[in-house]
Amino acid sequence: MINRKPEKIMKLTSVQNLIPPTPKMQAVISLVFVLLVLVTPGPVIEWLKAIMALPIRPPSESEFPMDKVVHCMLFAVSGFLVCRAWQPTRGAMAIIAMMLAFAALTEVLQMVVPGRSGSVMDWLADGVGVVLGFWWAQRLAQKG
Repeated sequence: MINRKPEKIMKLTSVQNLIPPTPKMQAVISLVFVLLVLVTPGPVIEWLKAIMALPIRPPSESEFPMDKVVHCMLFAVSGFLVCRAWQPTRGAMAIIAMMLAFAALTEVLQMVVPGRSGSVMDWLADGVGVVLGFWWAQRLAQKG
């Protein structure tokens, strides 16, 4: 018979013992999340919309460009987390340039993913998000 100590097992699985992600881990996780979201094939997105009962109709030209808002928000959060993690002072432009290169990479990758397409307008929305995220992080750093 195996003699196990239940309290030891409880301690190992306790939520209190989980290591919170560092700011750099959060930034990397956000970049991986952005990449996964933006290279998800179109048919998978349509399937997810169907099972979540989201509107499936394609946007008309007169509607608000929600996809640009999504791109901007994804990169604003990632830009914020990257800026907070690496706290650039003089190197801020280099990190922004790397984020813009990452955004360009996601657009190029979308060109080869079934049901997806990359565009310069999406890249511009990504860039606006990066700048907003950096601005947001810098403002919070100055306040406190």
